[in-house]
Amino acid sequence: MQPEHDFHVVENVIEIDFEVPLPADGADEVLTDLLTRHALDIVKDRKERGQPLDAIPQLRITAKRRGELVEVATIDLSEPEVVEMELPDVIPALQVAGYDLLARFGERSGKTAMPLKERVADELPPLSEQIRLTAGLEAELRTQGIDPETMTVAELGIGLLRYSGYNLSERGDGTFVAAGNGGTTLVSFVNHEAGDYPELTESMVTSFLVAYGSARTERGLLISDKYGPYLIYQKERANPNTVFVARERLQDFVDAVALA
Repeated sequence: MQPEHDFHVVENVIEIDFEVPLPADGADEVLTDLLTRHALDIVKDRKERGQPLDAIPQLRITAKRRGELVEVATIDLSEPEVVEMELPDVIPALQVAGYDLLARFGERSGKTAMPLKERVADELPPLSEQIRLTAGLEAELRTQGIDPETMTVAELGIGLLRYSGYNLSERGDGTFVAAGNGGTTLVSFVNHEAGDYPELTESMVTSFLVAYGSARTERGLLISDKYGPYLIYQKERANPNTVFVARERLQDFVDAVALA
């Protein structure tokens, strides 16, 4: 999926401005490489559609840091090896292999109660303090316009599912249907808000199960940065095709995506 961007030509320079949030200290090597490959792919596509860009020697790539455009890289388009760079088509390869991340994660997530981490009485720490991302995953999230420093659990989940090759369609009730490898999964997100109770309530769990029951999808997945009560393990045993990814399982879910 191409990041949102603006494309324009200024004198002898092609400029591509990505709507991608940069880290405070700028783009690292992984993010720079990913944005460069996306930019070259955009230029190649425009050339194939007949836009006269062959005589323009330079490509300037920018992204945003605190709302301001910052230069990420300047590329000499006259270098043959640069022109031949292509964006790796990784995600379709996962789909061709038949790897269904959501089904596999549900199989190995366990249906018995897990030891819960120490609860925070009044407030939960932000995801950025508890979730570890590989450099590649962080770069991929940023190219989707998601800032890992400030992301909500819904942004994290949507970004990971898109990266994993699922097509997401939003339903009117705020849930999504994730389609991939011939299967469908109802995906619901419960974001923790400041001052809220830090654990999923029974009504939240019940609402999700009711939505799943009427969705006619093969599986149901609830993702939340709240902690999971013992109730969710009971519900998973009673409903084998449902999985609750509460806070204590979020890192496992991220790791499953990274290792897929």
